[in-house]
Amino acid sequence: VAAAGYPERARTGDALTVPAVDADDVLIFQAGTARAGSGTLVSSGGRVLAVTAVAPDIAAARERSTAVAARVVLDGKQSRTDIGWRELARSAGAS
Repeated sequence: VAAAGYPERARTGDALTVPAVDADDVLIFQAGTARAGSGTLVSSGGRVLAVTAVAPDIAAARERSTAVAARVVLDGKQSRTDIGWRELARSAGAS
């Protein structure tokens, strides 16, 4: 998940809500985050979060991580849709 304006001029200071994940198959890594004076989690860089899932195959992992990333609340957020496409293409050709 990237901030509004990324990569040219990432906007910082936008409030951020990270969804609760009650499963061992998804990890959310914070990168461009900070705490505002009020304690609110805010964006502090371009690449804000990495949402990673573990599944039996890459297609399922991508689907799971994408679903959780969609639940992140961040004004103007951007989500990468090209992650893993090479491996997905390679896997599709292997059958």
